[in-house]
Amino acid sequence: MQPEGPYRFTETLGECQVGRAWAALDGQDRPVTVAVLEGAAAADHRWREAFGNAANLLAQAPDGHRYVNADFTAPEPWIAYPSVEEGAAERLFRSLGMDYQRTPTAEMLPPPPVAAPVSPPPQLPWVPQPWAMSSQPISGAPMSPVAVSAVPATTEAAPAPVATDPLDLSGGRRIAPVPPEPKRRDWISIVGALVLTLVAGTAGFFLGGGREKEAATPSPSASPSLPPYEATQFSINKAKFDGELAPLAEPWLTRIGGCVVYAQPGAPKLPADEKGHVFCHYDGAWLHFALYPGQKQKDTARAYRQQLNLAGGALAPGLREATTTKGGVTGRTGNYVEYAFDGEDGRAICGVWWDPDDVQGAFYVETLCEDGMAGNWDALRDLWRRGS
Repeated sequence: MQPEGPYRFTETLGECQVGRAWAALDGQDRPVTVAVLEGAAAADHRWREAFGNAANLLAQAPDGHRYVNADFTAPEPWIAYPSVEEGAAERLFRSLGMDYQRTPTAEMLPPPPVAAPVSPPPQLPWVPQPWAMSSQPISGAPMSPVAVSAVPATTEAAPAPVATDPLDLSGGRRIAPVPPEPKRRDWISIVGALVLTLVAGTAGFFLGGGREKEAATPSPSASPSLPPYEATQFSINKAKFDGELAPLAEPWLTRIGGCVVYAQPGAPKLPADEKGHVFCHYDGAWLHFALYPGQKQKDTARAYRQQLNLAGGALAPGLREATTTKGGVTGRTGNYVEYAFDGEDGRAICGVWWDPDDVQGAFYVETLCEDGMAGNWDALRDLWRRGS
């Protein structure tokens, strides 16, 4: 069924789990492309807000796409791009983490067998993403429609990423951004603010009594080279980690405390898009270790922090661009993202995300930007370096 709006819709151009892109004509028969949020996503305020935020961020990006009209309050929110903004709708849906598929055309379809009818192109089913029902959307009111900018999307290949040390304080150029998909120059691979942020969603638990320790029998002999206290902490903490999370947490084991394993009695529930999660304290910081079922879920979680990275510069000055680099302790190559967002009490929270390439796990450390690190990003970078 065609969506409602001030346009005459002619055909679908593509679709994904949460919506479609349509070719349409305006009142003066000028061609436009209309991206529409549909179905269950259109009925969820968090998806609606993420859709509007993504469209506005894309419009403001240097190589983004400006739209000519939009209605983010409609039953099915929509946004219209002029024909010169080629690929805008696809970039919008992909920036939300969706698997956008273009509608096959007659030229794209393979020739049918002799005497056999051509089957219609398959329709994507609605597949709700587990992270789509998060309680922590990105804040920000939709902006007014902006003027048309005849800058078509480019498809030239991006340069290869350069592994960079995010703690290099020598000045000069900024850190290279996380590489985009091949043959694309997407300004960001965001996830509409719909990935679970965990700190905000469970702040009451962690700030008001989450320091309860499970009964454990420490075994200082497990690490005889350490002093007795550190050896004891190592033994207590190591019992909380297994599988791929164990090597990820090892550089931290002598220093963290109050670790809580998700899904255990009295602890937060394990998010649907994770296989494991452990939360720990590190002085005034909160440390999360998350294990994901596969690469897609890990990429989705990272993409959410990349959105916070782009949006957090004004909130926490000094924040650097995301990059690929090597861990300070292990030397493993991975993705590094600094980010900031408003906490539930209105105070800004700063964080660093790190996910090595060779595991489906990640850790991220967060603290209050002012009370936790006095606005000094170098302090948080040093903490990351000593734990990566």
